[in-house]
Amino acid sequence: MVRQLMARFSVEITPREAPTLPPLADVLAPGTAVYLTFLPHTPWADTVAVARSVRDAGMRPVPHLAARAVPDHATLRRMLADLAAVGVRDLLVLAGSLTTPVGEFHEAAQVLDSGLLADAGITRVGIVGHPEGHPDVDDDELLRALLAKCRIARERGLDLHLVTQFAFAPEPIVAWERRIRAHGVDVPVHVGLPGLTTPARLLRFGLRCGVGASLKVLRQQAGGVLRLATSPVHHPDATLVGVAAAAAADPACLLRGIHFFPFGALAPTAAWAGDIRDGHFVVDDRDRLRVTA
Repeated sequence: MVRQLMARFSVEITPREAPTLPPLADVLAPGTAVYLTFLPHTPWADTVAVARSVRDAGMRPVPHLAARAVPDHATLRRMLADLAAVGVRDLLVLAGSLTTPVGEFHEAAQVLDSGLLADAGITRVGIVGHPEGHPDVDDDELLRALLAKCRIARERGLDLHLVTQFAFAPEPIVAWERRIRAHGVDVPVHVGLPGLTTPARLLRFGLRCGVGASLKVLRQQAGGVLRLATSPVHHPDATLVGVAAAAAADPACLLRGIHFFPFGALAPTAAWAGDIRDGHFVVDDRDRLRVTA
């Protein structure tokens, strides 16, 4: 099941860091989905240009579109036309980090329900899943919004999937998947994992993104947080193996893929993930994964 989850892993980069990255074709397999993070104050033209370069490198660009950064339907139509012109056929739609919307859109559901995605030839759409909750939204509201987005996607004929925030442990992901499935969600879930970057950077981003449940699980493991904090590079192998075990044990499980947040470590993350995808690994008796290539 580990190899099945990793068969078509995706990665995420920011438009701002794109010029400093190695050539994508040198580190990723052709057709890999490369998500382009939305960052406030990044010009839309930069996102479009990076999407073009990702497509030219033989990859599949998946820009983020933040609803709260879109002032109106006319602007949304132009933005989607910009993406379609450079070959974008996939999109991740989210509310975005802006506290105050710039215009009439304030949640992802409104973009999904606009009818403009299909008009631009974009029918494969991702939305964000929050296994460990959201700092500003309670769990019941998150579930309500998720169910609404799934319903709208069905009505609009969109091929929907979920991409989760990254986690440090499998337990919160598995529990959340079971909960949303019990409420009728039936779309594939791509599990977010941190890349092979420094623990200090991961802890900083993790606390900002609200992955407290994962950190709680680590605290309950002997030396868990200490291992994370003192390792030179974090490897998300324990989370990957745990997620794979849950998926293998339940044929109805929605956990279908892995999405990496490299946090500046694209090349080592891609190399590690590629080795696992290709079967160059072993899992020891403590359920820890070791690359053998």
